[in-house]
Formats: sequence, structure tokens, C-alpha cells
Amino acid sequence: MAQQPKTSPKSQPRATSSRPAQSSPPKTVEVVDPRWLVRMLGVFIVLGLFCSYLALGLLFYMGSWQLVLHPTRLANGGTRLVSEKIHFGPNGAGEPQLAGEWIGVPGSSSRANFAALYLRGGDGQLDAADGTQIAMLRDLGLNVLAFDYRGYGNSAQRPHPSEDRMQADAVSAWEYLTSTRHIAPDHVILFGSGTGVSLAVKLLQNYGPGGGLIAYNADPTVRARVAHDPRSHLFPLSLVFHDNFSLEGLKHVTTPKLLYTVGQADGARKAVYQTAADPKLTVEVPTHDEAAEKAALTRFLDSNLPGASIPVLTPQVPSAK
Repeated sequence: MAQQPKTSPKSQPRATSSRPAQSSPPKTVEVVDPRWLVRMLGVFIVLGLFCSYLALGLLFYMGSWQLVLHPTRLANGGTRLVSEKIHFGPNGAGEPQLAGEWIGVPGSSSRANFAALYLRGGDGQLDAADGTQIAMLRDLGLNVLAFDYRGYGNSAQRPHPSEDRMQADAVSAWEYLTSTRHIAPDHVILFGSGTGVSLAVKLLQNYGPGGGLIAYNADPTVRARVAHDPRSHLFPLSLVFHDNFSLEGLKHVTTPKLLYTVGQADGARKAVYQTAADPKLTVEVPTHDEAAEKAALTRFLDSNLPGASIPVLTPQVPSAK
């Protein structure tokens, strides 16, 4: 039987389909909902405003101390009195942080074992005006320790002053008096001026009772002044400001007190002085009057320093600058 010739696959005819070619389905393009974009944009704007608000609050918190405290570091500072320049209050490395003056009285004075710790307010460093008040205390027979807080005068430049740091500096001064100068705690008279009255009150609460408190133009309006500052209206004051310099302790301190006001006392100071615990002597003079001030100091010291009469002192010549 004759064999059929083989054909190669390539030569075989291809079958053609009669079905039409199927086209691929069209691609779907996803469109972002414009409302979602608007919402996301709003979220980012709110987050940006909130972060900006927090940043401004942090800046206000870091700088709010400057609304109350105004340190100066002038080269011509100091009391301008004859004094011993001292340094005390060492840090962790043993370096003294506080610079001050010891204005001493003769050892023969009947009040030579008493000392006044002078705590000025937060407006500037020790100056000649402080020297005038300190000279009165010296002329009445008291040794006086006066110093600048950290951030002021010749004391350590950093950190910047705050209520807590100034209070710590006042404690260092108390310890210098009682440990280095060997003044008995009940022979320490605290003289506070302005915001320094608050520091003196807290010292007496923690280390007292001391020998007496002289409050000179106490400042009970610190928080109120900050609250009225337009910048403080943007933030909760309790979160961004903590330097209150409270005088609440005057209600509880039973140390003899001289509460002195120069000029017209505002309602806040009058209220503080009225609620202060006894014994107290309240004096108000319309204008600065050295004679009236010295008379009030004399009466207060004579009444509260037992066995110590006013000595006769030779006036000291101010030191040349």
C-alpha cells in the first residue's frame, strides 16, 4: 500500500476562528473625593495652629519670669557703704554663686550679736538706694548681710532668676549667717522689700521664728499684674506662670513684724497687712521720709530685741568707687 506523504506542521493550514476577537475591559480611573481632600486640609491646618499655640505657650512659659523680675548687672552697683565683700552659696563644684556685702558694727555694740538679712525686691541689683536703708539698720546697731540673687549684680549670671531660685539663695544667706557668722537664728532680723518680703516670710516659716520681720512695701500684686498683661490672656495662667511670691504666710507667722508702707497703700497690701498675725506694728507714711522710717525702726527694734539698747556709733565714710 502506498504511504501518504507526511506534511510538516508548518505546512499545515491554520484553522481560523470565525469568532470576533475579544477586547480587554477598559481601565477604571479612581477619582479622590474632593470632600476628603478638604477634610484633610482642615485637619492639617488645625494641627498646625495647635502646634503653633503650644510653641507660643512654651515661649511664654520660658520667658514669663521677665514680667516680674528685672535683673541688672551694672558695674557701679553695690551699697556704696564701707563693707566686707563676701562670696558664699557654693554649687556642686564648690564654687560660690552669690556675691554680697557684710556691713558690720563694732563688737562693743550691744547688738553686735544681732544681724539683719536684707532681701531686696526683683527690680535690679543692690544699689545706693539700698545702701540708704541698710545704713539705718547699721546705725541702729545691727550687722547687715546684703547680697544679689543669681542673675543679678556680681552673683552667678546663670541660671536666670525665678521665685524658687531666689528662695534657695535666701536660704543660702540664712545658712551663711547662722553657720559662718555664728548668728543665732532668733537673733536674725529679716528685712524684705517688695517681692523680697515673700522670701522672708517663707524663710521664717521654714527656719524661724527668727528675731523679727520688717516688711517694706510688700508686693502682693505679682500674679494680678501678670494676669492683666495682654499676652497672658492667650494661655491658662496656672500652666505658664508659677512665680507667685505669695504673702499668705503672714497670716501664720507669729514673729514680731514691722509692716511699713511708703506712699498710698493699695487695697491688696492693706488687706495683707490687716490679716497678718500678731504681734505687728503697721506704719504708713505718705512720702519717703528717712526720719519717720528711722523712728519706726527704732521703736520696733527697741520693743523686740531684749536687752539691746541703741548704741552710739561713729558715722562711716562711704567707700570710694
